[in-house]
Amino acid sequence: MKFIHAADIHLDSPFKGLRKAPDQIWNLIHDSTYHAFANMVSTAINENVDFVLIVGDLFDQIQHSIRADLFVNDQFERLNQQQIPVYLSYGNHDYLNENTEIIDYPKNVHVFPKQPQEEYLTLKDGTTVTIVGFSYDKQAVKEDVVSGFPSRSQTDFEIGTVHGSLDTLNAPEANYAPFSKGELLALHYDYWALGHIHKRQILNEDPAIIYPGNLQGRHKNEPGAKGFYLVSSEGQKLNPEFIAASVVDWQTVIIDAEAKDSFDNIVKKILNAIENLFDKKPTFVDVKIKNAQALGNSILIRIKDDSLLEVVQQKLLKSSSSWVYEIAPVPTHEISNLSALDNEFWEQSRKKVFTAENIDKTAGKLLNYKFITEELDDEPQDTQLQELAETLLLENGGREEQNDEDIKD
Repeated sequence: MKFIHAADIHLDSPFKGLRKAPDQIWNLIHDSTYHAFANMVSTAINENVDFVLIVGDLFDQIQHSIRADLFVNDQFERLNQQQIPVYLSYGNHDYLNENTEIIDYPKNVHVFPKQPQEEYLTLKDGTTVTIVGFSYDKQAVKEDVVSGFPSRSQTDFEIGTVHGSLDTLNAPEANYAPFSKGELLALHYDYWALGHIHKRQILNEDPAIIYPGNLQGRHKNEPGAKGFYLVSSEGQKLNPEFIAASVVDWQTVIIDAEAKDSFDNIVKKILNAIENLFDKKPTFVDVKIKNAQALGNSILIRIKDDSLLEVVQQKLLKSSSSWVYEIAPVPTHEISNLSALDNEFWEQSRKKVFTAENIDKTAGKLLNYKFITEELDDEPQDTQLQELAETLLLENGGREEQNDEDIKD
């Protein structure tokens, strides 16, 4: 037996922060989720898999574009021509709604309903498989749906599919369809195909409990290779192999500024760092400039007003497949330069304060405005808020140190 486990394709992701990019850059990133999905389908055909699992968030939003609908149908038809079944769950981004009903998928596509359902499959060699899954019928499914999963059947293999979050997981996407690891293991299934968390991770090896991550990184908090798992059987054991499908990477470059640096020197440092760090794969880069306070005031102004960013972008358009979308200074001192006691309190507070639940609670009624919820959903905010808090802490700490020196003088 051989199958593909994928999740979180997010077709039609808006990539809001890049809308002002030149057409060639915008088209590259906007089409990236489509190309990644097509890469996955091509692998399924080339590997002659028995079936494909898509565990939630095929689309980024409930109102799909016509392009996205037609594209998905074309890709599913490619699989249909090879007699490869698809087992599809809808997640919190593309939950079951009136738009779902107008999509006429090919006959090889099986969509799970809102309640856990068993699908039975007999492979060409006679192997029998049970696949259990469910779809969201609303954006926020907060109850434990796994508790309604059936006991293991008598088929050769049993696979559970869950778009949700481990109850102990600390992630921006947590708190949807929560489940425990023990709860999954108690059902004695042979494989758990998870979705919803965009960071690739194996929660358990035997039986495998796996988040494949999303198929294509969509912002700086989703760096590195993205893809899916190709799972093959060896006797009763299932062996997962990660396969990269993403066509665009996201990375951070850090350069060190010196007092002697001119504007041109800074530009060269950035371009050299990008050239040395990345291969020919298109990469979207945010640049951090350490020790920026050592630079002349005229350069600092050109960093702040994005003049430096524009110069770097123009040069990259002529010679590189990479694109810098942000250049910013970073704190001069590490947060650990706070006193040991302050640092301990900071670490404790950071873990408790910067959670998706607290961000939503703080936003309060502002979440009634669609443009605000879309902004919060488009990119995890906890990392950005932590960076801002650290910068303010260090700046205040620096001012306090200066005040102490003034008092001594």
